[in-house]
Amino acid sequence: MSSNRHRRWFIYSFVGLLVFLCLAMTLAAFLLLRRGKLPRTGVINGSSMEPILQGPRFEWTCSHCSSLQSFALDTCKSNQPFRCPTCNKLDVEFAVDLDDAEKLKEGIRPGEQVRFATLRSVRTMRAVEIASGVVQPSGMQRGDIVVFQESVNGKREVKRVVGFTGEHVSIVGGDVLVNGERWSKSLQQTLRQSILVNAWDPSNSFGLPENSVQQDSGWKAAHGQFRGELNAELGELTFSSRSNGAIDNQLPLNTHDSHAIMLVHDFGFALQLTQPDEAWSMDCDFCSPTCRPKVTVALDRRTITITSTEQVAKKELVQQENKSIWLVVAMVDDELIVGSQDEEWLRTKLGKVAVDVDNVNQTTRPPIALSVPTGRLVVDQLLVFRDVYYRGQLDSETQTWEPGDHVIVLGDNVSASSDSRDRWPDGLPTNAVKGIVLQTENPMECLLKQR
Repeated sequence: MSSNRHRRWFIYSFVGLLVFLCLAMTLAAFLLLRRGKLPRTGVINGSSMEPILQGPRFEWTCSHCSSLQSFALDTCKSNQPFRCPTCNKLDVEFAVDLDDAEKLKEGIRPGEQVRFATLRSVRTMRAVEIASGVVQPSGMQRGDIVVFQESVNGKREVKRVVGFTGEHVSIVGGDVLVNGERWSKSLQQTLRQSILVNAWDPSNSFGLPENSVQQDSGWKAAHGQFRGELNAELGELTFSSRSNGAIDNQLPLNTHDSHAIMLVHDFGFALQLTQPDEAWSMDCDFCSPTCRPKVTVALDRRTITITSTEQVAKKELVQQENKSIWLVVAMVDDELIVGSQDEEWLRTKLGKVAVDVDNVNQTTRPPIALSVPTGRLVVDQLLVFRDVYYRGQLDSETQTWEPGDHVIVLGDNVSASSDSRDRWPDGLPTNAVKGIVLQTENPMECLLKQR
């Protein structure tokens, strides 16, 4: 009798233990699955993705003009004086000892926090795009900012993925080419990785044309390299550099930058349409080292008409509550693109012109010139931006990769990034990628936060 009791007790205990283990395993699997689906967070600790993802910044006040500057920490060199981007003067009495932790601690602003999703979660979100071949089977697509970790104990880093297995990837003249063709980005992707060159101060709105004297105080000269000239009486607004009138690949966030200075050919502007019920027409003249396209934009009764060469596009403007409408015009990857922050309205191939970059007088042909021949255009916010200008290893104009079973990753802050150009010449192993940064903000916010 006692033996039967012991036997039953053993069976019940064994069954109870099995049930407990099954429940524990189910709960653990559920938690792991949920954890895999939830976005994770991390802090940007480097400057390779500046200015889109802001890493640690050293904040410094110029002794000459008292302007507050914010430099990417990775670009600072020990005990070398800073040059102020606003007044262009060298502060020979100030230098940073990067080994002086206490002094650095006072002036350093930490990097921003970002959210990223695991590749497993991304594959679920992009299942339709993966099935259609638009997205790679891994869940990644060109242009994604990926989070990766080379080893178990290694630090997590972020770069932009530009090439995949089986592709021939190259840098040629500042652009990324895939299998011999330029990486043709959407307008939204362009905005998500563009660098703000300058902005019109929103507190100094104006209308074109109107009876007013010429002024040049409206541009928010955050970096001191560019200026805007407004002749409101003639209805003209031009944007040019203080030095030679051209837009180049300088990034003032790089304190000590030995990168070769090159003229860029991918740039554009974004204009906030605060009064979409107005009627006006605007001529947009661009001048780059390789092409000089013209675009006419006309607004009449909330219908916007874009004309470029022989192409015409029309769009009805629908303003959403608490959301601005932006007109974006850009020359990117040998194409002229016009649209809003949400969609493209017109895309056309650019024709090349023979321009002697060494002899052309850029000061008489500003990179961007806007004029309003009819109606009155109210300008509240105007942003000028450029695309990333890539350079190869040791600042070479070209570089190529055959990644095999790897991915090619590059940093947006080209001169401050160690990436596939030098660190992974054969590409980064795909299994090192842990996730993709979630960029949930509106594409225009990527530019606005750089002001």
